[in-house]
Amino acid sequence: MREKTEITMKKEFVPLCQSCGMPFDEAHSEFIAKEKDGSESIYCSYCYKDGEFLIPDATIGDMVEMGVPHLARKIGEQAARDQLLQLLPTLSRWKEVSI
Repeated sequence: MREKTEITMKKEFVPLCQSCGMPFDEAHSEFIAKEKDGSESIYCSYCYKDGEFLIPDATIGDMVEMGVPHLARKIGEQAARDQLLQLLPTLSRWKEVSI
């Protein structure tokens, strides 16, 4: 079952990767990872494959640093960092983890 953390894009709710926050909109839907049984995951293929995290011991801080360069191309480095620091703690992978 897909988690409910979503963003609003053009007044539509878009599910997010529950590790890095990548939106699973039309442009990114092919990046939804698969579980070992072949079902869709709540994570993207950059974070997860066949039921396992690709970087299992990554911290939320690591994820912020990995995400900033990608998001910064659209909104600038500081805005990207601020947005990720606000978003990531709300995602399933990080809810119980402190920064």
